Amino acid sequence: MLPFLISETAWLVRVIQAVGLFVVITAFAPALRAEERHGQEPRIAALHGFESAEVRQQGFTLPKAAKVHVYARGGGMRSFIHGRGDQPLFAYGWILNATTREVVWQMDGSNTKRDWDYWVADRYLDLPAGSYEAYFANHGFGQSLLFAQWTRNIDRRSIHTEHQERPHGFLAAFGADESSLLRHWREQVGNYGMEVYLAAGQGAEVASFEAPLRWKNIVVSLPAATDDGHWTQAFHVRKPITLHVYAEGEGSGRNLADYGWIVDARTRARVWEMSMDKSQYAGGAQKNRRQVETIQLPAGDYEASYVTDDSHSPADWNAAPPCDPAFYGLTLSVPADAEASAVSLTDPLHWTVVAELVRVGDDQDRRTTFSLTGPQSLRVYAIGEGHREEMIDEAWIEDASGTRVWTMVRNHTSHAGGATKNRLADELIQLPKGTYTLRFKTDDSHAYGDWNDDAPWDPEHYGVTVYALK
Repeated sequence: MLPFLISETAWLVRVIQAVGLFVVITAFAPALRAEERHGQEPRIAALHGFESAEVRQQGFTLPKAAKVHVYARGGGMRSFIHGRGDQPLFAYGWILNATTREVVWQMDGSNTKRDWDYWVADRYLDLPAGSYEAYFANHGFGQSLLFAQWTRNIDRRSIHTEHQERPHGFLAAFGADESSLLRHWREQVGNYGMEVYLAAGQGAEVASFEAPLRWKNIVVSLPAATDDGHWTQAFHVRKPITLHVYAEGEGSGRNLADYGWIVDARTRARVWEMSMDKSQYAGGAQKNRRQVETIQLPAGDYEASYVTDDSHSPADWNAAPPCDPAFYGLTLSVPADAEASAVSLTDPLHWTVVAELVRVGDDQDRRTTFSLTGPQSLRVYAIGEGHREEMIDEAWIEDASGTRVWTMVRNHTSHAGGATKNRLADELIQLPKGTYTLRFKTDDSHAYGDWNDDAPWDPEHYGVTVYALK
């Protein structure tokens, strides 16, 4: 009896081992087949190392039409319904046409398969001859349980200094508290990435380049590299010219948070600006916006500007980045080669302060006087709080009789960054000879040093300044 039991037990162990081996082979056979294919296909792009970088990119040029093999491993939230194109992924790759800046392929829920904790794309693409840029991004991390989801931003500027706290609280029971999500991300991020292979042919035929591909005749480039940034570049146009404008930013509702504009440096009139109405969805998070257009500028002096708020920029994307992240900001170029020399970079016009009331706090009524020895053109630069059709914080200029000769009017202002109620007036006015009083008055809240909402991008000039062109 004992020998029989021993033989039956040995047979059962062999069956279990065989079943286990079959499961392992079945599970890893696709990976083994993929590795076999990869060994036969020359690699033309590889994007890895997302422990320290949020976005990586690499360019390649196909001398002729070719089939490429894309293999990417990313991450996303679990869903009961797989295969949806809007499946939320927080680690994923895509390919841009480097010339048109349009997406030719992107990893999403419809073209990936679930592989334990990862989403895997294993695709062959037919691409025409041309230059392309492969991108992969990992902006955050998340987990889900049934109908509940938890996500956190992965800010690589601070995660290395975060304390290794022990999981605690209700969410810790599901591994969904902040420290647990960060720990799980660290366990998986080393496996994120994307590789592109040439399905047939010699890899030496495919030239690589550092993305993004810079197009010709760029005359002004304002890359928005950080949060809370403000960039300005003055330029001179020697003759009437056509400019190509390419701008990317952030916005929602009716307002933009990261955006650019161009002003006539002498009249202070805005000749172009980025807006929610004219911009379009730029890929990634819904708040990413892109505005591409061609404008005509007469001869003259101009200033291009770009500002960012306190979050969501190449310094740290707190949501999915736009599909062309390397061009976030404002870029101006000249389409016609023959006209490129008509635009030159210059220093800003030098404006001297005639009078100023700046860094104005709550409940202040400030004034200062100035005199003009003759008729003069003056630039008035004012930042204040406005609501609907009215200015809450008021700026104005009085003549010697107390008559207002200039007033900051809500309908003549533009957004000053930060909260929607931050308003900017930047105007050129003409005043005759005489003595004048510059005034600025604030209410009991939202002023310099005590903001009850997001501050404007130029808080040091909260108030009003009068300049003369030197």
